[in-house]
Amino acid sequence: MKDPFKIAVIDDEEGIIMSIKANLSPKYNVAGYTSSKEGLAALKEEAFDMLILDYFIDNMNGRQVVEKIRKFNDEIYIMLLTGRAEEAPGLEILNTMDVQMYCEKSADFEKILIIIESAIKSIEHSRKDGSFGLRIKKLRKINNMSQDELGKLLGLGRTAIANWESNQTEPTGENIKKLAEIFKVTTDYLLGYKANFS
Repeated sequence: MKDPFKIAVIDDEEGIIMSIKANLSPKYNVAGYTSSKEGLAALKEEAFDMLILDYFIDNMNGRQVVEKIRKFNDEIYIMLLTGRAEEAPGLEILNTMDVQMYCEKSADFEKILIIIESAIKSIEHSRKDGSFGLRIKKLRKINNMSQDELGKLLGLGRTAIANWESNQTEPTGENIKKLAEIFKVTTDYLLGYKANFS
């Protein structure tokens, strides 16, 4: 039996944490933290699959928290949650922060749950043996390469690599060729047509 999917929630509104726990437990293992300091400490000690992060927490904002997290964990999937979209607009956040998902707090809590479940399905799909994302991740690990290092070789940011590995987006044909050259595999292998190295 596989380990339950682990989610950390960092939000200064205890009601949000309790609502997420009430709706996602026991299907998923959910831990909540009302301070950035407490949340960061937990993320250093435990391996979580996903972080749901409030943008405005305490003396730190979401951007500062993400920067700290990425110094010790470049793989956790981060969903940014905010109730003040005018101060943290979605496109700006996704373009300038190292996060994979953005969600506005809403009176319709079911919408938030749908976005969370969609993200979880995407993460789980990326871990299936046959997925493009998992092949990239395995090759990167075999070559002792971080997402940031691979991104630099391709002239891309770390977020682009993270999104490929979680099957959020797919690389262009040109980048698939570059990946094949970097990892010394065939493009067919990367695309799942053949499981052999060149």
